[in-house]
Amino acid sequence: MLFKDWIDDMKNELGKIKRNKNNIQKLYDGMYENLGNLHAPGLGLFRKQFIQKFGKEFESHFGKRGSKLLDMKASEFNSIADSLFLKMKGQQEPGNLKECSPWMSEFKPEFLRHELEIPGQYDGKGKPLPEYHAKIAGFDERIKVMQSIRKPKRIIIRGSDEREYPFLVKGGEDLRQDQRIEQLFDVMNSVLSQDAACSQRGLQLKTYQVIPMTTRLGLIEWIENTCTLREFLLKNMSEQEKSDYNSSRGPRADYSEWLSKMGDRNAGLANYASAYKKASRNETVTSFQQRENLVPGDLLRRAFVKMSTTPEAFLSLRSHFASSHALMCISHWILGIGDRHLSNFMVNMETGGVVGIDFGHAFGSATQFLPVPELIPFRLTRQFVNLMLPLKETSLINSVMVHSLKAYRLYPDLLINTMDIFVKEPSLDWKVGCLVVCPGLSA
Repeated sequence: MLFKDWIDDMKNELGKIKRNKNNIQKLYDGMYENLGNLHAPGLGLFRKQFIQKFGKEFESHFGKRGSKLLDMKASEFNSIADSLFLKMKGQQEPGNLKECSPWMSEFKPEFLRHELEIPGQYDGKGKPLPEYHAKIAGFDERIKVMQSIRKPKRIIIRGSDEREYPFLVKGGEDLRQDQRIEQLFDVMNSVLSQDAACSQRGLQLKTYQVIPMTTRLGLIEWIENTCTLREFLLKNMSEQEKSDYNSSRGPRADYSEWLSKMGDRNAGLANYASAYKKASRNETVTSFQQRENLVPGDLLRRAFVKMSTTPEAFLSLRSHFASSHALMCISHWILGIGDRHLSNFMVNMETGGVVGIDFGHAFGSATQFLPVPELIPFRLTRQFVNLMLPLKETSLINSVMVHSLKAYRLYPDLLINTMDIFVKEPSLDWKVGCLVVCPGLSA
């Protein structure tokens, strides 16, 4: 992912009307130090194997110290970089911590002059007492590589209090936005706790620690006993339903086929703009309902029935799921949070509560930068409605949304002032977004 990020940065530099040779050389040197220098200190086996395979190719394609990049056409760079990136995709992921970082694998606190604290112990709600904070005693050798685009890795830090602290190490994104969104949720929780109706219903957003370390790397607190809403639903499909879902007659294939009728058959999601212009409302609704009927409408209900040992347990889990989801939907809508696909909702397998993750698209950016603009205010599909039968959305979901929105409207200044930091200190993603919209601007 380091190389992918470097490609994006270099494309921005080469796309400028007036190229800055110092910036181009600096970008190349930084990339080569991390991905091409076999003598760099602290390299693990995984990085050494990568450098041995690709280090010489960098100099071959881009010249010594990136000399060929200075006069390279953007189209030529794109072709070379994309070809290299495809080769890198076949790399085997590291199996243990030592392959990634020998320093972390062999870490002992007595090697350091000062102790290192476990990250995420400062909440900003009171005077910090570092003398009572847990310190890092070591790292577990096990790591788990996630299957999402950025391939984040879960590590476990062992604390001096004999507890284990799991974190997700995520690269390639500026996690300051996620951190600030979580801080906004904390402010929203204080607003909800001051409102009688919300306090009585126990309405609180589930938050977690986000620790940005650089503009490209950070740690995210791992939430135990959770799975994505996508996994939650797929687990409750029969083998035949899974086969039908993934077949050439399934909803995704049907959607691709419908889009291809609107434009180029090989363009995929690029046909969305053509479909938006050409398809009538009736045609679109009918097409959507046909695809909807290809998926069982009671998957979510099945999942909660399977989790429950008694009817009372089912009602309790369902109630917690519906209230947490309704509160999250209203809170996300106020902040313009987008990219709400099924892998960005986590379901707690003990309580049934919902947690939102990955806030890379906020303040309406999902309507502008995603290939398919996200225009819906929140997710309320028939899976949610069928779970809440017989009253559907008119009871608990409606009540939670109304009371939470009333509470937020009582304190608009508090929320707006907290959001001011996004304008005063924009994240790297915001700056990149500006370059996409206005290529002539300098970051």
